[in-house]
This record gives sequence, structure tokens and C-alpha cells, in this order.
Amino acid sequence: MTTLIYRIIAVTAVTALLAACAPPATVPASSNLTLEMRRVNSTLSSQEQTINELSRRVAELESQLQRQAEGLKQPIYVPQTAQGGYQSTSGPQPVGTVSTQGQGEGSPTEVYLQAFGDYASGHYQTSIHGFETFLQRYPNNSYASNAQFWLGDCYFNQQQYSLAIQEFERVLNDYQSAPKNPDALLKIAIAQLQLGATDEARQAIDTLGQRYPKSTATQKAQKLTIP
Repeated sequence: MTTLIYRIIAVTAVTALLAACAPPATVPASSNLTLEMRRVNSTLSSQEQTINELSRRVAELESQLQRQAEGLKQPIYVPQTAQGGYQSTSGPQPVGTVSTQGQGEGSPTEVYLQAFGDYASGHYQTSIHGFETFLQRYPNNSYASNAQFWLGDCYFNQQQYSLAIQEFERVLNDYQSAPKNPDALLKIAIAQLQLGATDEARQAIDTLGQRYPKSTATQKAQKLTIP
């Protein structure tokens, strides 16, 4: 009986040893394809997350730069002067070295941020060139409506009000659902006031109130005094 047990143990050990030495089973081609598809899907998902994160950072950077730009300037307009007219209270353009970095180089995001950086620094003429380059190359980009607005604001800050109105009107006409449309209407109204076109200013303010009654731009417009 003991001998039989030893033989069984020996046979079992040899069988296990042979099994360990046997070549691995061949993985079907379909399994390899499935694994490869999983890798591709994983890579695409990772890239999509990266793009989403980049877009979020761009939006945050733009907001930060805008706050910094507004902090460097005094309020552009007072409601009314002693003489009954409107006047600009903006100070002189910031003095500094105009950016020489190639505005047309890089990705759409890089071109946009370069132009907006020039805007925030008060280098409006350089910024105009940058935003025009961006709009010519990437008219359907998600930042196109913002670029169009900032282009108008560059002219506005240089007190070139007629040109500013033209660019702001393009925001309204070309990007009808743009989030900056209320601000564009407000800037049009103020520019019209600076040009002495009070009827056009009233019309812009009325349109602003009708389309965007709860917007911040409408609240600001209500504080304007029109002769």
C-alpha cells in the first residue's frame, strides 16, 4: 500500500513537471486585436482628458489676465462732466517694449494667448495684429468670438471708436450666441456716446436691455447718463 502511494506521488510530480515545461497556449489573433483596441481607446481617452484640461487652463489664464488688465486701468468713463459731455479718463498707454514674438507661430491656443497677453500689457497695436492673425487662420475656433471682442476693445482703448464699433458689431453679427455679446453692445453704446451719437447709443442700450435683461452689462448700462 505504501509503495502504491509513492508511485502515485511520483506520477503526479512528473505530470506537473511536464506541464510546467510545455509551451504556452497560442493566444488567438482576435484576442490580440481586442487588447490593441483597448490600448488605442485608453490612449484616446487620455488625450481627450489632456485637451479638456488645457482648455480649462486657457480659460482660467484668460480670466486672470483680464482681471490684471482691468486692475491696471482706471474706469474708462465717467457718467457726465461739468460741461454735460462725456470724457475719457483712461491714462496714457503703458510704456514698455512691444512684444516681438512671432504672432503667427504656434498652435491656435498659443497665437490667441500671445495676442491676449499683448492686450493685457497695453500693447494694443501688437495685439490687434495678433487677433487679426488668429481670426484669419482659425475663424471657427472656439476662441474666435472672444478674439473678435478683444480686437474691438483694442481700438476702443485707443479711442478709435468708429473702428471699435465696427469690430464689436462683427461679434454680434458673426457670433450671435457669443457670451461677450452683452459686453459688445455696452461698448458700442459707450463708443457712440463718445462720438456724440446719442440716438444710436440709446438704441444700443435698449437692444442690450431687451436681449440680456439680467446681464452685468445691462446693469452697467443703466448707470450711464445720456444727454
